[in-house]
Amino acid sequence: MRPRRTHESNNVFRLLGGTEDNDLWVRVDTDSEGFPIVRSCWVPTDEERQAIADGANVELCVWGQGHPPVSMGVVRYPLGKAPEAE
Repeated sequence: MRPRRTHESNNVFRLLGGTEDNDLWVRVDTDSEGFPIVRSCWVPTDEERQAIADGANVELCVWGQGHPPVSMGVVRYPLGKAPEAE
């Protein structure tokens, strides 16, 4: 999945030494209670769209603490609580 700039984007996070391909365009906003939030739009590839249509899930990976860089990908983890061992 690739992050994409939208008409709503009002800020960009740039990777030190990166190119515009590494830019993370976001909308810095507040939620309904006035707390700050950051929104980003991610567009799956055609292959990822097909995987999702076939039952794959989307995984969010976070590095660090605070508001760190993130990535998203398609995974096939089963949903719900793991079965308990007998």
